[in-house]
Amino acid sequence: MHKKRFTVIFLSLIWLSFSFSEASNGMIFSNPLKACTFSEMNLSITLNGKPAAGAKVIRLVDWKTESVDTFMADDSGKVHLPAKFESSITQVLPVEFVSSQVINVQYMDQTYKIWVYAKRNPKENSELAGKSFSLTCELLDNPKTERAFNSLLKTSCKFI
Repeated sequence: MHKKRFTVIFLSLIWLSFSFSEASNGMIFSNPLKACTFSEMNLSITLNGKPAAGAKVIRLVDWKTESVDTFMADDSGKVHLPAKFESSITQVLPVEFVSSQVINVQYMDQTYKIWVYAKRNPKENSELAGKSFSLTCELLDNPKTERAFNSLLKTSCKFI
């Protein structure tokens, strides 16, 4: 009896994930299984106050599994990191959400860790009350640890 009930609930949740997916045309509902594991971020990267043109930005996100993507800074040291979303059945279960975030920058044969954070809310832009991040990051600045957005944040960047 319990196995049959579990199967019905499980299949219902699978159906919901497809019914509310972004691929469903005409649906106005968002996917209840979708979590924002890394909110949108705009960076302006400098070294000694000069734009870090061509700097390689490596974003690591670890929620269910670790994922890595890379971006390149433009000639003015600017780089845009789009929001990252993942779906999981755990979104409808009573479990704590924690998405580990790390940003490293490789520039002029050096690697700089500019962002370490544990995101604790699956909503997009939950960190800054719905606003996207805009940061300036001087690579030679020492990272500081502070309590921000209901978690600990270690960063060498400054919010604009």
